[in-house]
Amino acid sequence: MKIKAIIVDDDLDSRKLIQGFCTNLFSDKIEILDLCDSVDNAILSIEKNKPDLVFLDIEMPEKDGFELIEHFDKIDFEVVFVTGHSNHLTQAIEASALNYLMKPINQLNIKSIIDNYESKRAFPTNINRTHILKNNVRNIDNTLVFSNLKGFSATLVADIIYCESSNSEGKCKIVTTSDTITVSKKIKQMQESLPEQEFLKVSSSYIINRNFFKSFETKESKLTLKNGFTIKVSEEYFNKKTLMNAIQK
Repeated sequence: MKIKAIIVDDDLDSRKLIQGFCTNLFSDKIEILDLCDSVDNAILSIEKNKPDLVFLDIEMPEKDGFELIEHFDKIDFEVVFVTGHSNHLTQAIEASALNYLMKPINQLNIKSIIDNYESKRAFPTNINRTHILKNNVRNIDNTLVFSNLKGFSATLVADIIYCESSNSEGKCKIVTTSDTITVSKKIKQMQESLPEQEFLKVSSSYIINRNFFKSFETKESKLTLKNGFTIKVSEEYFNKKTLMNAIQK
């Protein structure tokens, strides 16, 4: 029985490349049911087509590949994450025993994925795959992936000191312990991406990591972070008492 697959990637060339390898070289083993350019389109396609296997790009506009996994209450398909960079994100994926493809993709990569899937299908288990897959993805949640002008960057959440809304529309500056990154997200989208228990929006333009808070001057409503950076706190967000309570949460 052929493997039924869907390819999810916002990049047309990447979708076509994976489709080409599958169709031209392994058509006796795998059938591509659909090509999707976004998480939302992929969700609809998965619900309609019931694939066995999903090639899933990690970083896409608006929603990333991990959000697709979190959408489903029950996951009855295999996932192969697709990424263009080897970094601590791929190490985390590998450590979580999840499949992934590294761009540029070649026919040996595809053959390995097909062989791996056929091996699992030949020796099925009663393991709750939904539970395991979601837990594995959450183990990777300490890493965020952001689009930038050159491609995308992966950053550990714990390393983010603060985020600042950029003058450029739809851009945000992320300052970490080792780097400064400009990403293609609005400050509101950044707030939604970051864990609420660790990050705090202190004005319309700034989000801080509570762990890097150092001091607050009441008279000037000025907040200082451990790296020495200061931020004017908006009174509509916090006063001395409410900020203190928020930092201590």
